Amino acid sequence: MKLAIVGAALALAGCVPSSPLPADLAARLDPIAFFTGHTRGSAVLHKAFSPAVRVRVDSFGRGDGHGGLVLDQTIREGSKQPRQRRWRFRSDGHGSYRGSLTDASGLVQFVVTGPRANIHYRMKNGMAVDQQLALQRDPRLVINRLTVTKFGLRLATLDERIHKID
Repeated sequence: MKLAIVGAALALAGCVPSSPLPADLAARLDPIAFFTGHTRGSAVLHKAFSPAVRVRVDSFGRGDGHGGLVLDQTIREGSKQPRQRRWRFRSDGHGSYRGSLTDASGLVQFVVTGPRANIHYRMKNGMAVDQQLALQRDPRLVINRLTVTKFGLRLATLDERIHKID
């Protein structure tokens, strides 16, 4: 009986939609401008059935020569060895961006609405990732909430503060 209750609670928790992150409603997030140059993210990762772990992401973005961005990242998750990943994306001219990510299987899509961007992709292991970026009053700060799900169950969340360094 207890196992059934825990399973039902987990299933319902995975289905709760994320509320919008606080943002500077007078601003518009331009992901290419924000992520060009150095940024540093400090985060806490919560995985189901595991203790929370600190994550640091150091990024460097540069133009791709075609109006898009190449963003190289070094991710340090707790005591694990650092890992590298690369984003490539460009605007479609209508507030949406499309591209690729080394962790993703297929297309990475995101839509910017005012100060927020919603990003969606599927990881190579089949898990779905949804991210919300929100530009703050300090235009050098974006907050990020990332949620990982599989079969409708929430497996992990990450809450991050991303600072533009230069």
